Amino acid sequence: MPPVSLQGADLDPALKGYEPVGGEVAGSLKSVGSDTTNNLVALWTEGFKEHYPNVREGIEGKGSSSAPLSLMEGTSTFGPMSRDWKPTEIDAFKDKFGYAPTVIPTALDMLAVFVHKDNPIEGLSLQQVDA
Repeated sequence: MPPVSLQGADLDPALKGYEPVGGEVAGSLKSVGSDTTNNLVALWTEGFKEHYPNVREGIEGKGSSSAPLSLMEGTSTFGPMSRDWKPTEIDAFKDKFGYAPTVIPTALDMLAVFVHKDNPIEGLSLQQVDA
């Protein structure tokens, strides 16, 4: 299998592409969580279904706060979040399952501040932007 490639990213050249497991894989993958991750999750599930077409998928973008609850209620397979877990959410998860949730970072947010070209401002400090 060829090495994994991603346009514009530097990846470990020793990283190999996914190799499907043998046998039939069926069932469902359900994502409930941050709506800002819907497109990313859709790409993941599309790629997964190329190897395992009998897997059904569902993506519900209800906001990051819905992810911990849906995981604890068993109504989702995974819960994408665009923020960290709150201590109270971690505690509730631990109380239910006896272990902390597994967090797998997959992307980082960026924020850009744009100013109209006719605005006379010459610049802003980070402190001013943060105010």
